[in-house]
Amino acid sequence: MLAHATLAFAANQCNLSLRCRILRAQNLYATMATALRFGVIFALMQFVWLIGEYLVGLHTTYINLHSLYTNLILVPSVAIMIWGLFARKAELGGELTYLQALGQGLGVGATVGILSVGIQYLFFTYINPNFFADFIRYAVDNQLATLDAAEAYFNFINYAIQAAVFAPVAGLATNAIAGLFLKTSWR
Repeated sequence: MLAHATLAFAANQCNLSLRCRILRAQNLYATMATALRFGVIFALMQFVWLIGEYLVGLHTTYINLHSLYTNLILVPSVAIMIWGLFARKAELGGELTYLQALGQGLGVGATVGILSVGIQYLFFTYINPNFFADFIRYAVDNQLATLDAAEAYFNFINYAIQAAVFAPVAGLATNAIAGLFLKTSWR
């Protein structure tokens, strides 16, 4: 009798474990889908921002103001990350753990990191092919950097690496802070 009860308990644990695995897989899929969706939204915003900077002259006429105004991208960036957290929380029925918030930030950041390389390639190749030459010239003419230092910094490979590395870190950091306010539990 005891052996039968033990076997029944073990069988129930196996079924529960399988059910848990299925639910976790569904949750992971939903998390990835939300992260991908908001990663694409973020990347599109980033592309529109680059085009906007170019159109208002921050890459040419007002290049001296670029370092000041380019930082304003933080406003829509944080807004999109928080919007993504609210969307994820709604998908989970109003429940969001801190770890889920971190996962969402890392997922969005990784998506943006991958997409931003392509976005930058499109922008620097087809929309503003003089971007790097203009910024190198500005840095050297204003004695902000030597020619070698400016060329080492202002090139597509350096910008692509920075974007690919910075996006996941920034996504994780943003959601680490926002997750503190939106979480319903730690785990």
